[in-house]
Amino acid sequence: MENFNVGFASRMQEVVDILGSVSELSRRVEVAYPTASKWVKEGAEPSTTNLIKIARVAQVEIKWLATGRGPKFEQQGVNGLTDFYAELANPLIRNTVIGEAECGYGSHLHTVCASDYVFVPVYLTENMNDLDATENKAICTTAFNRNWLENYLNVDPQKLSTLIIKDDSMTGVLNDGDHVLINHAKKAGGDGLYVLRIGKNILVKRTQLKPNNQLLVTSANSVYEPFTVDLANTEQDFEIIGKVEWFGRKI
Repeated sequence: MENFNVGFASRMQEVVDILGSVSELSRRVEVAYPTASKWVKEGAEPSTTNLIKIARVAQVEIKWLATGRGPKFEQQGVNGLTDFYAELANPLIRNTVIGEAECGYGSHLHTVCASDYVFVPVYLTENMNDLDATENKAICTTAFNRNWLENYLNVDPQKLSTLIIKDDSMTGVLNDGDHVLINHAKKAGGDGLYVLRIGKNILVKRTQLKPNNQLLVTSANSVYEPFTVDLANTEQDFEIIGKVEWFGRKI
């Protein structure tokens, strides 16, 4: 049993090297720091439930972790950046979620916790008609932290896309070249910044819901006149694509 504990402690140290610290191990497996520390320093045996959690968060084979036999990494794991980025080769992959990857940079070892990120497609206005990625032409993807999306913006990561502003109608609020994050779950209209389709044109405007289901559409640039849309009688050439939840700007 002593030899097993020594071996297990050694393997747990490898897990810590992957995750970055004992603190991160305790956080990811959801145990107290002293408990995680005993696994590493003393080779204390975790419960079966925790053993499974450790293997999952470190993306190692549970057989290797428990016994030291067999391959260290899962067959579906990622060894190096080449395989990791190969899964992102197609920019049309919508809101891709990828498992954790162990990636080496020279002599240093880093852990890419890609499962913590959502890869949201980026569109130009002329290439976006609706939420169907098969008909739209994404030019790339942008990574957003999943926890930030779900708990700060309170949005569904699977119903997002990013649009690059290509006009001056909202200058001062949204400038040419800004990236806006669109929540396609909010298509009913309301107060705020919304992405609209009028005919074949994709526009970002400020909207305000008025009595009798009237939607007032305004621009930040006074050159563009405001107009009103009757939401109860919208024609096929008008659509609310989604609400702007966030924007990014190059300085």
